[in-house]
Amino acid sequence: MTSDLELTFTASARLYQDALGFLTFLRKAARKHSVTISFSVDQDGEFKLSVPGKECWDLDLFLQEIIFQHGLYYYLCTVSNRREVARSVVKPIFEDLLVSRFSVAYPVQLQKHLIEGSSGWFGGEFLDGNAQAYEVLFQKLKLKMISGYEFIRNLDDLLTEFMLTHLEHPKGEQSPKFNVLVDRCHNQNILRVAAAPKLFKRVHALRTRGLHRLEREIPDAEINELAQNVYYVFEWQDDYRRAQAEKTVRLTGKRYRRVRYGDEIRTWPKRSCAEDTARWKSLRGEWPEIISRPCHDCGVLQGELHLWGCDMEVCPRCGGQYICCTTCRTEEDDLDES
Repeated sequence: MTSDLELTFTASARLYQDALGFLTFLRKAARKHSVTISFSVDQDGEFKLSVPGKECWDLDLFLQEIIFQHGLYYYLCTVSNRREVARSVVKPIFEDLLVSRFSVAYPVQLQKHLIEGSSGWFGGEFLDGNAQAYEVLFQKLKLKMISGYEFIRNLDDLLTEFMLTHLEHPKGEQSPKFNVLVDRCHNQNILRVAAAPKLFKRVHALRTRGLHRLEREIPDAEINELAQNVYYVFEWQDDYRRAQAEKTVRLTGKRYRRVRYGDEIRTWPKRSCAEDTARWKSLRGEWPEIISRPCHDCGVLQGELHLWGCDMEVCPRCGGQYICCTTCRTEEDDLDES
């Protein structure tokens, strides 16, 4: 049995009532999916949220459904300071819920989804044709139109096609074995999500066992977790392509080139804060080693643009953390970008 889920969140005194209101909304909405969300709060404003382990698989479906039905967006339409509540209350709480349930979670479109009601989470709007095909397959599984093994069999074929396409394998030539394809995609940075190679190989192993009639009755819990994790792999791929295409941002009515991963250190001297300046000096010697690895938050490589919502991206105007920059990024800028 899955263990109980327990999470903690801290809200500032100013946003205490907003956090309380959002958690109350989640608790009521979750009841329709047979999920019991309970929470408490101490005098320091720390909320403790819990869900019984036996209900965690229902929680997965609830998290998906509330996104697909734009529940978070409609909730925020009912609060007065919705942009601040979205950024400082709803987004961090909901992200932690996603990460607690899915081993691969890159909800980088969440902010736009909350503010604009963007449907960028839907596979039908993915740029990659294989990702769109996977969304259809994913929905068939959820609607119980196909069995767990049928899902695995079709997914194995889809992943093979996805890898052959991105490796630009010549049509008509014999393709390498599945696990070789996975390793090549990983080595060529096509599969950036750390868990993706193991995830893809698990799908193929289940398909192979089914072909040899060793294992066709796969537990629903395992299928559901695997399906959601594959979804997030495709979502990351899509977010990556969109991020590389968005080379500028609008700040205080002007256009600025976004800062690429590895160039952040050039902007830090702009900061007036003594603490930030000291941190910049201490990191200067370590910087080449840091950027030799993928970004710790969004996984891009040196020279690439961060995914939307990455905590490493810096504001090209002031050099501060872009995701939290309210000085340079105004509501009018956000509206112009939409």
